[in-house]
Amino acid sequence: MLMKISLSAGLTLAALLGASVLTAEAATSGRSGSPGLQTDIDGDSFDAGLSVAGRFLAARHAESVGNLVAAADLTAGVLNEVPKSEIMRRRAHLVMVGAGRMDEAAAIAEELIATRPQDPLIIYTLVLRALHQGEHAKSLELLDGVPESGVNGIIAPLLKAWSHAGAGRTADGVAALDTMAQNAGLAPVAGFHQALIADLGGDAAGAEAAFRRTLAASSDRPSLQLVDVFARFLVRNGKQEEASKLVADFVARNPQTLLIEPALAVVEGRAEPDRLIGDVRTGMSEVFRNVASLLNREQLRTEALLFIRMALDLAPGDAAAKFSLAQLLEARERGDLAIEIYEKVDPRSPYSWYARLGVADALHARGESDAAIRLLRAMSSERPDRADAPRALADLLRVTERFDDAVTAYDLAVERMDGDPDWGLLYTRGIALERAKRWDRAEQDFLKALDVSPEQPLVLNYLGYSWVEQGVQLERARKMIETAVGKRPRDGYITDSLGWVLYRLGDFENAVVHLERAVALEPGDPVINDHLGDAYWVVGRKLEARFQWLRSLSLEPDRDVEIGLRQKLDGKKVPKPLPPGKKRDL
Repeated sequence: MLMKISLSAGLTLAALLGASVLTAEAATSGRSGSPGLQTDIDGDSFDAGLSVAGRFLAARHAESVGNLVAAADLTAGVLNEVPKSEIMRRRAHLVMVGAGRMDEAAAIAEELIATRPQDPLIIYTLVLRALHQGEHAKSLELLDGVPESGVNGIIAPLLKAWSHAGAGRTADGVAALDTMAQNAGLAPVAGFHQALIADLGGDAAGAEAAFRRTLAASSDRPSLQLVDVFARFLVRNGKQEEASKLVADFVARNPQTLLIEPALAVVEGRAEPDRLIGDVRTGMSEVFRNVASLLNREQLRTEALLFIRMALDLAPGDAAAKFSLAQLLEARERGDLAIEIYEKVDPRSPYSWYARLGVADALHARGESDAAIRLLRAMSSERPDRADAPRALADLLRVTERFDDAVTAYDLAVERMDGDPDWGLLYTRGIALERAKRWDRAEQDFLKALDVSPEQPLVLNYLGYSWVEQGVQLERARKMIETAVGKRPRDGYITDSLGWVLYRLGDFENAVVHLERAVALEPGDPVINDHLGDAYWVVGRKLEARFQWLRSLSLEPDRDVEIGLRQKLDGKKVPKPLPPGKKRDL
């Protein structure tokens, strides 16, 4: 079966950064009201009632739908009524951190630390307060209580290193990371922070040595942050040529990214080589961003949000962090809050361009597709050298079923890539062409996509299924789809394609097996249920066939599928497999 392809205008930048791109200036700005009465995701008010239990449940609901302001207000109200409940205090602490209300979180953490002296999140909250107050010795004392297991084995040593640096003990800060630097997997992170601490403390020789160790540990694929920071260091220390080569090599590997532009400006003499990490507070913020990145990559978005809030408490103006926070809010289906954050990204930052792409994505998710299309058309004209805006525009036009316009936008994106598109662009343009009933070009794009990525399961499935529906190349289609199923065995749409090609080849019993599995994987898809009904009918399981058709009808199928279902249920037509070379026609 042809899979539904979603829009994804927001770009994933973590691979370039080597650290998280999340934020927390506040997903809370502009959201006010009496506790329990803020607007929720559906636009209705929470009616918390008078009972503590009712308000607690309302707070949990608010949190679950991403309304962090209401969750924090409601939780604070409940805590006022049961101030001695440790469970409620712990809950309130988590909610306040998640909402970015760090002063309130710290006040609660002060109460909890006596009974939970080894709770990492409580300790980190208090470390933030100590840092704001310049109490680096207290920070070190607090961090001694963190059990260094799991992710805390990364966080605690890094925070200790920066606490030493804050106390003016640069050598101790660097030495605190020596053990971590011996771990091959953690060497790039440890070495990066050793270099930052040494540079900030005036140890240029030590900083350079640490930068070079980190570069070597990065296997010649350094992160954007490392390239930017090290290039600035080299320029400040009179090594302009090496800095230029470092940046040029990164651009060669990542020709489309705008994020390297500040470093380019430095090596070209258009900007001063200022330190990106210019104080201890920003250095500690970087620690929390690094950890948030690790968590986000593991799809632990709630945990990542907590650490991003901490990072932004220390560096509230960070453009990369604002962009990342907006992405996290989008993942929580809070496009309204995401747009607010995207729009706060400094327009002078290279992240501003990506933030505007994110705004378009969020507008579409909110049902404002026309506004998103207008924005993307303007961006496409604004920077005629870039392919990302027309590509995002084409994706949006495709998912809103404006297929001819989508093809035009895809053609522009391909042209701007000098006629050398990746497999994904060929694949999505092929979909738009197929839906626009321009099959000859669509087939060429799918075949070209397979030249670029020979066993790409999405392309194998789409092309194979299209051939099946046309009644051509059935044996080749079967082999292609079998390969796709082998690569994505839990994909219901691809499994449906295999069942359907077996049906078209006359192998009805095996078709039933695969179509039953497809329905189990995607029970809510009307077309897959329709296919299973047809297969049941052909093998003589007619009551089950009618059940599947009725179920398909209840799933709100497209109009053409609905017409066919009603004809079969009314007995006006029955499934009759046709020989190869003829299209399916009930």
